[in-house]
Amino acid sequence: MLKSLIRSVSGVVVAAAAVLALAGPASAAPAHPRVHTTLSIVESRNVIKAGHKDVIGGRLVADRHGLAHKIVLLDRWYGRWVPVRAGLTGPKGWVSFGVWPRVTARYMLVYLGSRTYAPTHSGVVTVKVIR
Repeated sequence: MLKSLIRSVSGVVVAAAAVLALAGPASAAPAHPRVHTTLSIVESRNVIKAGHKDVIGGRLVADRHGLAHKIVLLDRWYGRWVPVRAGLTGPKGWVSFGVWPRVTARYMLVYLGSRTYAPTHSGVVTVKVIR
């Protein structure tokens, strides 16, 4: 599943780059700048037993209003940031992911942006796993 998610995200990035390359310099600059966004992150528990569930959540906001129906990625640190899940924000911009790490893990939320909204990422949370 991780490989298919990475391939999907990579495919979207390659397609977007191709569209921008074909658009040309005249239309490359948007008529209006994209709206600044922020993405918070929170964990339900900072220490869990190996294999138990924790919930990583956050809120995507622009102009103090939550952004509904936007795709947010959950990235995990494996020597580099790797997307492990994708989720859709709710009506008020909230998104959450259940995780079951077996070892201590670091997570970050990422929004890739759109034509209207600028990309952003959250801070990092660490889920400490004890045996």
